[in-house]
Amino acid sequence: MSVPAPYVSRVPFESVHPKALAVYCSDGRFTEAVEDLAHHLGHPRIDTLTLPGGPALLNRWASDYLESEGITRAARFLIEGHHIEDVLLLAHATCGYYNAKHGALGPAIALEQQLKDLHFGAKELQNAYPHLRIHLFYAHPKGTTVEFEPIPREG
Repeated sequence: MSVPAPYVSRVPFESVHPKALAVYCSDGRFTEAVEDLAHHLGHPRIDTLTLPGGPALLNRWASDYLESEGITRAARFLIEGHHIEDVLLLAHATCGYYNAKHGALGPAIALEQQLKDLHFGAKELQNAYPHLRIHLFYAHPKGTTVEFEPIPREG
């Protein structure tokens, strides 16, 4: 039995960590668009935390405790260890995580909870790391593109 040759990526390795972290849902329909948004915002590369629900898991009052603890620890590790300066928190339309949790209540309630979770996550991160620049976005498909609506931070 022969062993296949290793694949060598055409993308060059960069030893310096990115200065931006994106926390978003693991829905692969949005992955490249999030990277494109990061480029648009001046970040050629980003660290990522992607799990179903994304920033929802930063809200320990609305998500499962173990999930929340896991993503909070991961965020802490990346922010401190990689010296993160910017954090992008993103929610998206038609999110299966929110549909599973709030779908019976209708899309307006799911959207309301997504926005609450974005604000809660931003507040928690800002309290723990005052130096961070935190940006909130709501992504939704628009034809064959993805539009990112900036969400104003609460006072």
